[in-house]
Amino acid sequence: MKYLILVAAFTLSGLLAYAQSKADTKIEYSLPPGFDNTISAKDYKTIVDLSVAILSKHYKIDHVEQGTVSVINDKNTAAVNLDNLVKKCIDETDHSKWQAIINDHFASLFNSIEAEKGIDPTNFDKVKNYLSVRIYPDETIAQRGGLDNFISRTDLEGTKTLLMLDLPQAFTPLQKKYFDLWHKSADDVFKAAILNVSKQKMEMLTKSFDISGTQVEFNFLENEDYGASYILDLSGNAPALVGEWGSVVAVPNKGLVAICKISHNKPVEFVKFIQRIKPLIEQSYNQGQGPVSKEFFWYYKGKFTHIVVNTDTAGNINVVAPLGLSVLMTEKK
Repeated sequence: MKYLILVAAFTLSGLLAYAQSKADTKIEYSLPPGFDNTISAKDYKTIVDLSVAILSKHYKIDHVEQGTVSVINDKNTAAVNLDNLVKKCIDETDHSKWQAIINDHFASLFNSIEAEKGIDPTNFDKVKNYLSVRIYPDETIAQRGGLDNFISRTDLEGTKTLLMLDLPQAFTPLQKKYFDLWHKSADDVFKAAILNVSKQKMEMLTKSFDISGTQVEFNFLENEDYGASYILDLSGNAPALVGEWGSVVAVPNKGLVAICKISHNKPVEFVKFIQRIKPLIEQSYNQGQGPVSKEFFWYYKGKFTHIVVNTDTAGNINVVAPLGLSVLMTEKK
């Protein structure tokens, strides 16, 4: 599986460019959460310093802390998150190529800012074809300043789905001040955004595995940009991947989805599916681009319900079916 590295999720717009020396910037080099075992402090410092050098040619840097560069926007600050950039550098073992990777990363950021300037976000009819959605873990939202300025909803427990502008070089969250001018309901705007996502092409793979004498079907969807968002309308986008009792869905990162259909003929295959794939989901969450969730969800009639999965002291993975699924499983057929 391969994943396209996107520009930092929260991009900047309308900033005045001017240079600032590194000496004027308070830089804190502690590793961001989740990177303790994936990159050395020395290598992380290199990435931060190279990033600050580029950004400071264009913007006033306020400070750097836990993988986020805070930039002054008039009297306010905006955040440029370095998580995706750090992960891309980690994937490239030849450190001599890091400078080019970082240059390309921020060139895309600057291009997206220019592209955003060419779009009138106050006019819904002109912007609706650029609408998209992206799912972020709650902790990522908190680290990047919260939701006050954006439009969001909850689809998967422990995450937030944000309305986004899908620009030529990057995604940027739709600002609430523009949404308020449209006089549209959030439901209508989310529907328009998810419809745009549904037009994207997915790579699909289905494979059966013998698990303790039972053939269990594993289904995968992949698209570097839209995989996670695509499953928000799984019944409409991929009805063949939804069983009569729904499906179990795992969304470890923005590019990858794993699915197991549930039917009355094979009512407990999903348990074996979860037990077998759980380590892969955790690895994909920790190492993939744009982490979403390590959890599993029951998708049924357009809604996602969290599935309780725990590991006991003996290392056994235990799965507790959601109440609604348990009811379906006990009904007579």
